[in-house]
Amino acid sequence: MSDFLEEVLPVNIRSGATYIDAYDVEITRTANGSEYRKLTQPFPVRSFHLNFTMLRDDLAAKVLALYHRAYGMLAGFRVNCLDDFSTNGNTLVPTKDDWVLPKISSGVYQLVKGYGSGATPLSIGIPYRNLYKPVTGSVVVAKDGVLLSSGVTVDYTTGKVTISPAPTTEVITGGCYFHIPCRFNSKIEVAAVSPDLRDCGGIDLLELLNP
Repeated sequence: MSDFLEEVLPVNIRSGATYIDAYDVEITRTANGSEYRKLTQPFPVRSFHLNFTMLRDDLAAKVLALYHRAYGMLAGFRVNCLDDFSTNGNTLVPTKDDWVLPKISSGVYQLVKGYGSGATPLSIGIPYRNLYKPVTGSVVVAKDGVLLSSGVTVDYTTGKVTISPAPTTEVITGGCYFHIPCRFNSKIEVAAVSPDLRDCGGIDLLELLNP
């Protein structure tokens, strides 16, 4: 864990960008070709590969300024993935019933989103992403299906929801818009396309599982 900048990468990463959700699986292959597979990390880890061509001054003010504030790969920041930023589907308005929130401690719950629902999962269940960076003002929470309009405190830097008085046996559900906490995973190489245009293709970002 290191420093984190509570700011959003100020560029559109849909156009000219790719992303991957990867799982940490150890695979051992025997002499007869059999495989033994072990899931060592049950959470998806997202990585982005970005390609930008933009005006020189825009590049300096947006991408390069953040890169320097973060000291390159040192500090994390928020990334808005325009294909996946809501707990309701991927882009719909969040609802109070989106996902059951796991209990962290008495009265404290973690915002999450599940992936791969809609068919029979493995015995270990579907994978979840802990949502550490919800968008301010977007969190909705319910207790046994009833929307909570008071007694709820949200830490928008950790994604933890505190309910007072602490529930006992009630089911807590919730939803939100969210950002992905990431850091730079490469250096930034800038090429001059014209006097005013700059290209910095090949910027890699990596999701932080414990920002």
